Amino acid sequence: MFKKILVPLDGSALAERAIDQVEKMAMGSVVEVLLLKVVPSPLGKAPEAGQLEESKAFAESVNRSKAYLEKIATRLGAISVKSRILIPSGEPHAEILAAAHKEDVDCIVMSTHGGTALARALLGSTAEKVVYTTKRPVMLVKSKEVLAAHLDEGEAIAGVAR
Repeated sequence: MFKKILVPLDGSALAERAIDQVEKMAMGSVVEVLLLKVVPSPLGKAPEAGQLEESKAFAESVNRSKAYLEKIATRLGAISVKSRILIPSGEPHAEILAAAHKEDVDCIVMSTHGGTALARALLGSTAEKVVYTTKRPVMLVKSKEVLAAHLDEGEAIAGVAR
């Protein structure tokens, strides 16, 4: 079984689908869940903004992220799952990989956002970058829209048997 699981979140309902899976994985075992939310680096996108304003906006983003992750930690604590909060700043995929390495996690559990192939080609997918870059096991939780767009395994098997 896994002893330490990293769960990257971005505040969206889609990302939170990973929490349901982590709860199932953690039931009846001693596991530590690391809840991670990456905040953008200060002065990353608006260097013309004043230093004081940018620092204030960064601090507010960190505080919002902390409050958000504390709610998730409380949810996990209600089922006796130990968790810790990590709030790095930078590029999401790089910070996820750095945390996985630094914390020596056994597994990364994250959701996909079901973007189009064009969006993935132009912008890249955080989940895709993590999967192709890490040597650690990664569990990807698909969005409901992606699940609905695919055949059921039974339908696929029946189609092959015909």
